[in-house]
Amino acid sequence: MGIADLPPDPPTDLQGPPLPALVSGTSSEFMGKKPLPRSIRDRQMVFILGPAGVGKSTVARTLAGTDRTMLSESHVLDAINHHARHREWQSEWLGATALVIESPCFLNRRPAALEGFQELVRQRAGGGRRTWVIEAKSGTAMESIMAAVHPGYRATLLLRFPVGRGRIRFAKRVCDELGIANIHARSTVDLEPWTYEQVRLTLASQK
Repeated sequence: MGIADLPPDPPTDLQGPPLPALVSGTSSEFMGKKPLPRSIRDRQMVFILGPAGVGKSTVARTLAGTDRTMLSESHVLDAINHHARHREWQSEWLGATALVIESPCFLNRRPAALEGFQELVRQRAGGGRRTWVIEAKSGTAMESIMAAVHPGYRATLLLRFPVGRGRIRFAKRVCDELGIANIHARSTVDLEPWTYEQVRLTLASQK
């Protein structure tokens, strides 16, 4: 894929050409009443990165809304194989108004599949369609995938686990869900590794 294969540059405004956008936060910051950052709200393609269990898929589904189309890891590989055989993309994937894509694992070891995935996201750029690409659990060079899309079309959302008081707030919410005293929340602050799932498992054992 070369420069000539990329979609047209998005229109500029009075501030000049659009620049790459990077936003970071916890999953709860993008699923509640807090206004979304402009780049996440307006850019047509959002790449969602972060460690396993941090809420990437949940955030993507929330941002995409109820009319979204889901393209799982296996669906992506099927779509790439279909394109390799027939030289066309399935219309339901290419033309979906809101599409959530799970990036397949180990694309860095599969050059043909990586190139096909780059072509798919490139084709999705522009045209008023919204796309959310979820980082694979392992083995995918997201930088290579993002490079297929003009910076003006894309934003990167880097999800992280909460720290400090954020951990306590999450643990207290879990305590309320489980019907146990909030004092147990303190026992989860120093969990290693600290994940949402590990907090739930630890507090569930207190029932």
